[in-house]
Amino acid sequence: MTTLFAALHHMAVLTLLGCTLMSIVQWRQPFDLSRARRLRTTDMLNGIAATLILLVGLVRVLYLEKGAAYYFHNGPFIAKLALYGLASVLSLMPTLDMLRWRVPLKQGRLPALSPQKQTQMRIVAYLQLACLVAMMVCANLAARGVDMAAFVP
Repeated sequence: MTTLFAALHHMAVLTLLGCTLMSIVQWRQPFDLSRARRLRTTDMLNGIAATLILLVGLVRVLYLEKGAAYYFHNGPFIAKLALYGLASVLSLMPTLDMLRWRVPLKQGRLPALSPQKQTQMRIVAYLQLACLVAMMVCANLAARGVDMAAFVP
């Protein structure tokens, strides 16, 4: 069971990473109707992957692996959770905007989006990528028992 949940967790992380990278690539292209549809789909997959990461991760922490007592007293694990929260908050802005695109896209129209908003969406995708990379480092440190308290004088 532990191996199955670890594999699910890692597949969800890789999916989230792929969605984030795909968003970055898509935001660098001209904004047209097909791109808007792909961005919405990518954002939806991003949300599904992020939710799976949280749910499967909680099962692993609470019932499998080293147990909640180990993880909730581990600095890198707490940092990873904080980064997850930051990435989640960052993803709300593009998600809420893209939810408003449903009607125009259904009508075959391009959603209104200023160049500034497109730049903002691209920056958010880069910030999410930075959070993901930092989370991976924290996950590695937490799994190996490295605690940030060891680095504080």
